[in-house]
Amino acid sequence: MHVAIIANDLYRGFGSGYAVASCRPPMQPKSPATLFGRRLRAARVAAGLTQADLGRVLGLDDQNTGAPRVSRYETGRHEPDQETMAKIAEALGLPVAYFHAVDNVLAEVILLVSRMPPAEREAILALIRERVSTPE
Repeated sequence: MHVAIIANDLYRGFGSGYAVASCRPPMQPKSPATLFGRRLRAARVAAGLTQADLGRVLGLDDQNTGAPRVSRYETGRHEPDQETMAKIAEALGLPVAYFHAVDNVLAEVILLVSRMPPAEREAILALIRERVSTPE
């Protein structure tokens, strides 16, 4: 439903000083179109960051620049370059590879292994190599 409100002095210099302002329901965020976008949005929300907050981390201090840029990444309209992707991953505490994994199982493996100490990563890698090289 579209509601019009007449407000005095809303916009000075507009004829008699009266203007029409529209009050629309808040826009719903666009749904992420890509796997990367879905993971980015989920990670950002889980970290408690707004799009503008993440934009500031990327050096985009103006909310009118940062939030739209992050929105474009989340909706798949644009992809961040490698340097920007590294900043995003660092800000969210996740490995870059997590965002680009081709399926959810691989993404979870990347996430879990990235949280292990280096010695345990090596042990897991040895187990995987053994498993892959052994015929069933």
